[in-house]
Amino acid sequence: MKRKNLVTAVLLFLAISLQAKTIKVLAIGNSFSEDAVEQYLYELCAESGDQLIIGNAYRGGQGLESHWNVVTKNEPAFSYRKIVKGHKTTKENCLLSTIIRDEKWDMITFQQVSQDAGIYNTYEPYLTNLITYAKSYAKKKKVKIGFHMTWAYPQYSTHFGFKPYDNNQQKMYQSIVSSVEKALTMHPDIKFVIPSGTAIQNARTYYFGDHLNRDGFHLDLGIGRYIAACTWSEVITGKSCIGKNFHPENVSEKDALAAQHAAHAAVLAPYRVTN
Repeated sequence: MKRKNLVTAVLLFLAISLQAKTIKVLAIGNSFSEDAVEQYLYELCAESGDQLIIGNAYRGGQGLESHWNVVTKNEPAFSYRKIVKGHKTTKENCLLSTIIRDEKWDMITFQQVSQDAGIYNTYEPYLTNLITYAKSYAKKKKVKIGFHMTWAYPQYSTHFGFKPYDNNQQKMYQSIVSSVEKALTMHPDIKFVIPSGTAIQNARTYYFGDHLNRDGFHLDLGIGRYIAACTWSEVITGKSCIGKNFHPENVSEKDALAAQHAAHAAVLAPYRVTN
């Protein structure tokens, strides 16, 4: 009986090992990509046997137009946050081209700054230019380009960027969805979307309510960031996050499971809220 259990365990280990992979993903963003990828994502993927190398080309509060402006001026304006084997390092004052060339990235993602995420005319021509630029420097010629759909502000937000949406969370969320859908229609080279915004909106229909932010726009350091990480984990690995054991210490098992379901539902239906 013990021998049979041992054989079963070995076969299960081999099956997981064969499915496991090393994935190199670079986010080009700001504090919203920081919220999403710089904590919890590595651990969630590692639980499934997938080793991530995570890069975040960070410029706080900046969006597509601003990124393109510093690129055209060849300014070393990016903070390069990198996570390897769970260990994070930071290099300041980096060129975007240097960050892109640092690894043979499998995936490179873009996102719009939060206040403009639902205003599509702020995307172009900057998204087009940045995609072309990234692909020209990418070491992997078949690098997959993705788009990170960010979240609407909490209803209590006093952020100046809430005004164009009439300080209405639902209007902001729907505007973001419409803009991202249009971006994917206009750019067939964008192969996937990471619907963090829909995952957060899903979770708001749970008992969490509108309490997933630490201020008027950034995610809560525990459950909010965990929801975003679960969403990224599913899209990047193609493996469901439901039932994963890893969660931050300040997130209960009950809340973690609810977060996993919110993320999973968003991956299945990126452009609509699942109650």
